[in-house]
Amino acid sequence: MKREEYDNNKFYFTLENCPFCTNLDKNKIIFESKYWFVMHNDYPYFDDTNWLMAIPKRHVKFSFNLNKKEFADFLEIEKFMKKYYQDLGDYFSFVRQTKSNRSVEHLHYHYLVWIPGTRLIDNKRYIEIKNGYFK
Repeated sequence: MKREEYDNNKFYFTLENCPFCTNLDKNKIIFESKYWFVMHNDYPYFDDTNWLMAIPKRHVKFSFNLNKKEFADFLEIEKFMKKYYQDLGDYFSFVRQTKSNRSVEHLHYHYLVWIPGTRLIDNKRYIEIKNGYFK
């Protein structure tokens, strides 16, 4: 399924049908720590093959639901990301901490390459994405 089909179907995944808990292809995991795993985003907005996601193994909705061990282990994710992106340039991460426009309620952090001096998305594409979600 491509991003456009994913968006058009307006899927919402809860614990019962969570793609990270129920149907995860373990072969897609590119890094794993005790409490987290990292994989490529199957549905990136911009056809970015280096768009990664860090996902806790335990199903939690928000970062404040993580326990101390999961928080501490997140350091291993940050170390991996630094090494992964070292030859690709700067990178940034983000996480949505609300249910608004989320498609998966399982917490996941996004990591993308950032090219200094450029914009991630042009205004026209931003409006298309924004209007698509708020129809």
